[in-house]
Amino acid sequence: MRIVYLGCEIPSNRTLLESTTANHVGLSFYGLVKRGLPKTKEYLLENYFSKDSYIYVYPGLPKNLNMTRVELEEFAAAYEHMIALNIDRISIFAEINNSFVSPSFVEEQRRTAWSQVPPGKFLPVWNPESKLETLQAMGDKYLDIGIPGDVIDVETRLASVTRLMAKRNGNRFHALGCAKPDNLRSVPFETASTLSWLSPMMHGETIVWDGTRLMRYPKRMKEQARSRYNHVYEKAGIDADKIAEDDPQEVCRLAVWSYEQFEVRINKVGDSYHDNNDETNMSDNAELTPTNADNKGIQMRKLNPRNPEEMGNLPVFGYEIKTEVDADGVISDTTHISSQATTIRACDTCFIASNCPAYKPQSVCAFKLPIEVKTKDQLKSLINSIIEMQGQRVAFMRFAEEMNGGYADPNVSQEIDRLFKLIKTTKELDDSREFIRMTVERQGSSGVLSSIFGDKAQALKELPDGGLNESETTKIIKDLTEDK
Repeated sequence: MRIVYLGCEIPSNRTLLESTTANHVGLSFYGLVKRGLPKTKEYLLENYFSKDSYIYVYPGLPKNLNMTRVELEEFAAAYEHMIALNIDRISIFAEINNSFVSPSFVEEQRRTAWSQVPPGKFLPVWNPESKLETLQAMGDKYLDIGIPGDVIDVETRLASVTRLMAKRNGNRFHALGCAKPDNLRSVPFETASTLSWLSPMMHGETIVWDGTRLMRYPKRMKEQARSRYNHVYEKAGIDADKIAEDDPQEVCRLAVWSYEQFEVRINKVGDSYHDNNDETNMSDNAELTPTNADNKGIQMRKLNPRNPEEMGNLPVFGYEIKTEVDADGVISDTTHISSQATTIRACDTCFIASNCPAYKPQSVCAFKLPIEVKTKDQLKSLINSIIEMQGQRVAFMRFAEEMNGGYADPNVSQEIDRLFKLIKTTKELDDSREFIRMTVERQGSSGVLSSIFGDKAQALKELPDGGLNESETTKIIKDLTEDK
């Protein structure tokens, strides 16, 4: 897979990319038109891009843009003229296929303007408003297909559909305006275009490769995020002082370098989970439009049953058969689940393979994790170990904070809070106090005692020996009312 860096219709962005090792660049024809094409000469890509650049051209029409039929035809004619002039210099170009463009106009363009273009340079775009059958029909006719970035998030079965098409027809898919690592891993994309590399300059974000993952922090986390990656800046040849000063060009160079590391990683492990074509110099569109997908073909697959001896337990938990006797004396065998001390991780696909001291090609992991938590003492021991590790982290982060000038790092405060929570958990385990909590709820006209004791409460209210007779009651009233 290749990352295509969009925005190169702007000279300053193009110059910035030329100062890096990125050479797969994309431009928006709509952006060129808005900036103003040359009036006295033709716009030739060879006059603006270096010879080692792979150039990807997109219509670049915004999603919320509306055009009349006349405006659309004028734009399409100008786009066709630009493509014709630069066809030898273009790696691949995308068709005009926005939500406001009618399917008949798209089909007419494919039949007339783009029918004579070399197949390897033309990128038809799947309209997200069409059915999945349309995508499958495109796969039977075209080698390369553009997939709008929004569809990857909303369609859970897109990955399986595209993999089936790639395996069956050799189709190559191109993500249009997408740089989310999880999305790029899910579908076997040849290219992925993005403007995200400019977000550190435009929106104050931070994009950095931490050695194993592509991290993206919002503007509000800029100060605490950028100070923790000084070791990365040195490895990337990035000026750490300029990063701290929020130099717009340097933070963009860091983003480009980080995307390049992600590209290397995903290509390195890609063969383990999908078939990929050797040609990765293809392009995609920067337009983002919603799309829906369906995969009825996958549901029609026939599965071959396995022999019982070929089947086994999933190697995630440990399984132990124990013989137990219940209260009635019935003996039965039950399965108990436990954790696995060994692992099925392989060195070739481990994410710390480049730094692991025990790395050995084509081997399983050399380390075990023999952790057992079955008693209260074992649980306390585990929590104490984690507290010690957390204490070490806090101490080291405090040391790093001092080495960076002593300015308060919010990350240190967060780790201290985690340490206190762990200590609180240990105290709760040591607490041996026992108490009974009783809640009394009064219902209807009966009193609290009736709610608790029932009929016995009514008996407590009655006088002994059947109460007082008439003469005894008269005497009590007389004694109370007469003066003495």
